Amino acid sequence: MKAKSILVLFLSIVILSAFVSAGVQEEAQAREKARRMTRENITTLMLIRMTRFLELTEDQTAKIYPFFTRIEKEKMQINQQLRRQMRELRLALSAEDPDPEGLKATIQAIKELRDALKSKDTELEKHLEKNLTVIQQAKYLVFVTTFFNELRSQLDRARMMRERAGQKEKK
Repeated sequence: MKAKSILVLFLSIVILSAFVSAGVQEEAQAREKARRMTRENITTLMLIRMTRFLELTEDQTAKIYPFFTRIEKEKMQINQQLRRQMRELRLALSAEDPDPEGLKATIQAIKELRDALKSKDTELEKHLEKNLTVIQQAKYLVFVTTFFNELRSQLDRARMMRERAGQKEKK
């Protein structure tokens, strides 16, 4: 009888941990999907504003949009890999005795992913140079800086509002 109780308890713990694990994975997948959707929405907004700001012709738009969206999707994938590698690095560093060889491999992978991101940015810049006038290239540099500064400002404002809302709920 006692052995049955222990077995039932053990099986219950295993089943419960499986459900918890599945819930954690679903939550991580939902966060990743939300991150991807947000990034896609930002890219779309950027393209629309860029079209207006640079006063792109239809021909320029037809050449730039598909290339730009492809590069952004590739950068999204690279960023996803980079986040994974950084997570691995944090885990490795939290170990009691981190493996130096494992750390070296992860560091190298992170460096390669960062280089890949820089390469994608360079590829995009070269494509824009081919398809934009010099004035549009100058406007693009101004646009990108302004767009990302405004985006950062909006995100900071949204975070502050969320924090305030969280503090009000606690009271």
